[in-house]
Amino acid sequence: MSEQVPGVPGELTAGSYVAGYRIEERIGQGGMAAVFRAYDQQLDRLVALKVLAPALADDEAFRQRFIRESRAAAAVDDPHIIPVFAAGESQGVLFIAMRLVRGGDVRSLIDRIGPLPAGRAAEIISQTASALDAAHARGLVHRDVKPANMLLEASQTVDRPDHVYLSDFGLTKASLAVTGLTSTGQFLGTLDYIAPEQIEGRPVDGRTDQYALACAAFELLSGEPPFRRPDSVAVMYAQLHEPPPSLRQRRPDLPAGIDEVMGRALAKTPADRFGSCRDFAAALRRGLGVAVAGRESRPRDAHPPTEIASQVAPGPVLPARAESAADPAGADPSPAGAGHTQAAGYSAPDPLAAEAAPATPAQVPPSATPAQVPPSATPAQVPPPSARPEPGWPGTAQQTGQTARVSAGDDYAGLWRGDRPGAGLAAPAGGPAAPLASRRSWLRSPLLVGGVCVVVLLAGGVAYALTRHSTGAGSGGSGQQPPLRSLSVPGCTTGTARATTATSVTSATVSTGGNPFGIAVTPDGKYSFVSTGNAVRVLRDTGGLAPTQVRKITVEHAGKSLTLTPDGQFLLAAEGSGAVIINVAEAVEGAADPVFGTLTSPSGSGAFDVLITADRDFAFVTLQNSAKMAVYNLTAALTQGTSAKDFIGYVPLGTQPVGISSDGTWLYVANLGGTISVVSLRTAEQNPARSVVATVKAGCGPARTLLSADHTVLWVTDRQSDELLAFSTLRLRTDPHHALVARVEVGEVPLGEALVDGGAKIVIADSNLNGLTSAVANLAVVDVARALAGKPALLGYVPTGLLPRSVVAEPGGGTLLVSDQKSGEVQALRIADLP
Repeated sequence: MSEQVPGVPGELTAGSYVAGYRIEERIGQGGMAAVFRAYDQQLDRLVALKVLAPALADDEAFRQRFIRESRAAAAVDDPHIIPVFAAGESQGVLFIAMRLVRGGDVRSLIDRIGPLPAGRAAEIISQTASALDAAHARGLVHRDVKPANMLLEASQTVDRPDHVYLSDFGLTKASLAVTGLTSTGQFLGTLDYIAPEQIEGRPVDGRTDQYALACAAFELLSGEPPFRRPDSVAVMYAQLHEPPPSLRQRRPDLPAGIDEVMGRALAKTPADRFGSCRDFAAALRRGLGVAVAGRESRPRDAHPPTEIASQVAPGPVLPARAESAADPAGADPSPAGAGHTQAAGYSAPDPLAAEAAPATPAQVPPSATPAQVPPSATPAQVPPPSARPEPGWPGTAQQTGQTARVSAGDDYAGLWRGDRPGAGLAAPAGGPAAPLASRRSWLRSPLLVGGVCVVVLLAGGVAYALTRHSTGAGSGGSGQQPPLRSLSVPGCTTGTARATTATSVTSATVSTGGNPFGIAVTPDGKYSFVSTGNAVRVLRDTGGLAPTQVRKITVEHAGKSLTLTPDGQFLLAAEGSGAVIINVAEAVEGAADPVFGTLTSPSGSGAFDVLITADRDFAFVTLQNSAKMAVYNLTAALTQGTSAKDFIGYVPLGTQPVGISSDGTWLYVANLGGTISVVSLRTAEQNPARSVVATVKAGCGPARTLLSADHTVLWVTDRQSDELLAFSTLRLRTDPHHALVARVEVGEVPLGEALVDGGAKIVIADSNLNGLTSAVANLAVVDVARALAGKPALLGYVPTGLLPRSVVAEPGGGTLLVSDQKSGEVQALRIADLP
């Protein structure tokens, strides 16, 4: 691959290098810059690399100011400002390396769905306002606030579906004014959002950004900015002279007071506007009647540290996705949300920042150097993947608080790739009171190896493994791996467990007709969807315990699982060789045909379960009749319409793959033939045929999978063993023969399962699918902590219908919904009444 940098950003192609970043794909293009997904060789991560036009780099004054302002912007401490990793000049090219964000931008969101719900719009504006006020406090003015610069990181959190990052700080809009590079208007603001004082060249401050934010808010709520005109001159005239239009006239469902709020923020004179962007956001929420979101902004330590330099400092180059025993396909098993890309923004959180987060400033002094490593540290060569012993290497690393010194060769990559355990860090025995870190060293991802937490530090080409034993049994929600005991997998049986039947559980039913199977509930809990064979039924929460059926949508062969996209905008119903996509808003509003399209694959049948990645970029469908799983580019399908091009490939699996779960790094698929397939999510997105990293024996008929809240335990219902099984997710990949850590006899043919009470209990649907006269269909309630401790864990049974299949807890955790395939009903139960 060539190290030569082409003359213009548009000429950079895959394989080109800029400042040590290897270009992978162009993901954005503007008049003065191009944005690429690039690979950071020093820190083994993907970044968004913005490369500025050569005309800017040719101006010495601009280059110097660019560095100063980039440094100032990177120093702003707010969780809603896009983290900048590096900025500078390399071989005459000015660049900025930023975090890669996967959820798209607000511009694309509006283009896709039109005006946003008031609550979602207010939340986006509030987070953007937080970023702007933080910048204003440091004397920075953004000057180009617009929906396209508001990036969304998708989340499955119910009360805040998006985390917003404001991008393009530090791109020196003022520098362009100084150098006269204003011909395109690219950096001096966008006309639809530009304040009057900015057009006239008068002094600007935070109120200028507030005006642009108000224009963006107007567009979020109405679908277009306030002064949309056919040409640029007309837009400028309107911004300067025309009063703001009535938002309520364009959207009559909004409260009457909203126009007063927007009128003040869009005042022509800065002094007439709100005192700060947060003040405007708060007034907007009040005007819309929207409460403040319940989830706090993410802490700053969830973001990677930023280093700004005139040029990327030299340093050791880490192996690029070297193959390891845990990841033969060369996948990058970064934590959830890390290492993914998105065409509109800057995505993929730095794996190092999240991994190193447990270390406090007291633990990792900036002045610490490799010379502080205790001389007693024992060298130990890391064996190649094929020769590695059972988990527990290397050498002295098994001793609590000891430091092992290992080589940092190519095979070293397998050591620092792994899960993040819950154990903290410990200082080396007899050494300094802190792990070692300096400007020329990097903390790598902690890894649990044989019950030991290994935290690796690179320094001077040597890897120091600081370790600490993981303790505690782990309850499935503690952040720790389950205990080190292991069990043998069960065989086939028709035995029925015994437990007390609870008779005081409040319940109610709603008839759906057909054969109800899959259930999906919108993030706000207002609507539920049920697959019934040849239709999807729409249920609405009307205040009672059980929802009310309001609509039937005909969808041939939609008789299996349903899954909503994390933002709740689309519903995917497993069907044929893929899935049918339904527009949720149209479905609940009664549109004649809410079916958006269909994902199909060239072969295969028996679509059973659907999983959608947190960023909504990809969809996975298990094909029960075909021993494989289909992978689709969901973003392409939703933005360009469904077509054969959406299909990416197949993941080869075991016999009759059905249930699927994911922690954002790995996929876990239950195969009725008796195994669990562990799949690298990232590799499956790019090369599905090579993405299976392990196939583990898992009883007689594993059917559904369910991850604990901390992703350390995979709970599997075994329909032919009549048991609930618990597997250590780490050992499924590293020590599969000892991965099974708990077994609970629950009842006849257990199928669906759901976590309740904050993950303390699991409810299982005992279907009695075989119709044994000695057994009954019911719900089994299991205590998670007791199960993992090896104690009797079956708390009791709850009477249900004739053949329960799926179990789903509604958002908020108050109600449990159970589909009954034989009675044609959905049962709602009060979770607080469960045993």
